Amino acid sequence: MDRKLEIPKVKDILTKKVIAFKEDFTVFEAIEIFNKYRISSAPVVNEQNEVVGYLSESDCIKCMSNCLFYDERRDRSISSIMSKDVQAVSGEWDIFELESFFIDKNLKSAPVINSGKHLDGIITRRDAMTSLEKIMHSREDYKANQKKPVELNTQELIKVIMINYEGDYR
Repeated sequence: MDRKLEIPKVKDILTKKVIAFKEDFTVFEAIEIFNKYRISSAPVVNEQNEVVGYLSESDCIKCMSNCLFYDERRDRSISSIMSKDVQAVSGEWDIFELESFFIDKNLKSAPVINSGKHLDGIITRRDAMTSLEKIMHSREDYKANQKKPVELNTQELIKVIMINYEGDYR
């Protein structure tokens, strides 16, 4: 029986319950939320729920380190350290467009925004990986054709290394 492979869209796999910041949060408040909810980044939205920035742990660590080193105040607004060039995703993208986006941009997560620049949710590489795993498991021949890794004993491993070594100098 031939089954059609269903390719999910971002809107099908995104997380809708999002922890987001308002621009007036302080860096210290953001760090407390990152630690409490064990997240590493979050979108920053304005009063209209439009995404205006993205804040990462790295932004906060850099800021707090500088504050401690230079004995500065800790109540800086996150709007001064957030990334304003937001790399956002469309809910209409399929899983393969998302995968290319994450790899090309070297990101771990991104906000999902609609045409009005409003926040619809957040998507992570883990969400993409989980979705791809489900696709693989849904294929009928997946388990039947799943290959087992080859385990070489020490002698066989040395032979392979020697063959590859000799091949480099021919």
